Amino acid sequence: MRFLIVDDHLMVAEVIAALLSEFCALELVGVCASVRSAQELLLHQSADLLILDLMLPGESWEEAAQAFIDVKPSGSIVLLSANTAEFDLPVRWQASVVAVINKTSGWNELLDQITAWLMRQPRLQRPQPLLSAQLSVLNDREVRLLEALGRGCLNREIASELGLTVATVETYRKTIANKLGVSGKQLVRLAVLQRLFPS
Repeated sequence: MRFLIVDDHLMVAEVIAALLSEFCALELVGVCASVRSAQELLLHQSADLLILDLMLPGESWEEAAQAFIDVKPSGSIVLLSANTAEFDLPVRWQASVVAVINKTSGWNELLDQITAWLMRQPRLQRPQPLLSAQLSVLNDREVRLLEALGRGCLNREIASELGLTVATVETYRKTIANKLGVSGKQLVRLAVLQRLFPS
């Protein structure tokens, strides 16, 4: 599945692109800072999902949404805004927009919504989390640490939650990665998958 991001805050867009590529195994078509650049890209590329910022300076998000739907009538749209409380989704977009996400709510909501959307796609194979047998090699504290990683907790937050030092958390992470036979980066991905798709 392929996705396109339209957001004038390129740093935010790049973070979203990395998250969805890494944790949801989606293929990035491109990142556009304006409706015009999105329209030009869509002349040559297609995507299944559009991640679209509602506030594009001097432009209407609906123009980008329409350009996307013109190319992919069955496509889905996720809208991002810093202030979703004051936004009413027009009726004409209710069939295409699968989520309206507040940018200030953190990345978990975005990952949850995209994962839910992925699960509704009939031809897509579900990502594989850790199996119960794999988890059985971990002790209780290691499982709790893995769960905290899956929630997006930082080392210092995990240390506080589990009553450990940051150095001990780092050691635990290396131990868990070794037991599961994965790299440190893969461990975070597995932890997120495990939270989204418990075995």
